[in-house]
Amino acid sequence: MLNKFFTVILSHILVLYSVAVSAASLQVSPISLKFQQAETAKEIWLTNTSEQAIRAQTRVLEWAQDDNKDVLNPTRQVVASPAVTEIPAGGRQLIRVIKTSQLDPRQEQSYRLIIDELPSAKKTEDQAGLQLLLQYSVPVFFESKQDISAKNNITPLTQIQFSYNNHKLTAENNANSHIRLSQLSYINPNGEKIPLVNGLLGYALAHKTMTWDIPAQKNMLPNGKFEARINTDAQTQILIIK
Repeated sequence: MLNKFFTVILSHILVLYSVAVSAASLQVSPISLKFQQAETAKEIWLTNTSEQAIRAQTRVLEWAQDDNKDVLNPTRQVVASPAVTEIPAGGRQLIRVIKTSQLDPRQEQSYRLIIDELPSAKKTEDQAGLQLLLQYSVPVFFESKQDISAKNNITPLTQIQFSYNNHKLTAENNANSHIRLSQLSYINPNGEKIPLVNGLLGYALAHKTMTWDIPAQKNMLPNGKFEARINTDAQTQILIIK
């Protein structure tokens, strides 16, 4: 009975690392974009590693944060071209992300490039029952005039306030650019390191506050320290909890 129905599973893949993401037959590279002040366009590549053509749709949404949630809204200030494309088997497609109007330079502007794999126009008999469609969400940032720059490959956290209560870690970002937290660990007073989040914890956009649930560990002793990788820093650093 299953093969009488066309079932689409949407797999949302949040792209979080500084290497190309590979999932099924569609690859995206790079997986984040950051515009300097003078830049108006950047490129991203879609690669089809399958033996059949892939159709994809691209669009850019404004990215904000409110009430501890990501909020995505339509925008015309930044666009992606082409909006719809077909990538031949084994082929590549260049996507251009273009700034179409002047953005406020006083604070970093944040967007998401959404890449949706579209249903195949020609489905084989084997594909009739189940088709896996992917969605990529690529962070796109336009730097501010007062962008936080890493010193010796370490991002300064003087404008970030961290707090921890009831297994929740909060980052209050008072800077003009985002921070990205990953590889979160807890270090006990005796030096024992307890991994908590191996991959991405989350983003706190410019002048936004975000809170994340932290998995409880029985061996977390009082008066320890949190350690995390900030943005794409070369190494982790201690978070000052207030």
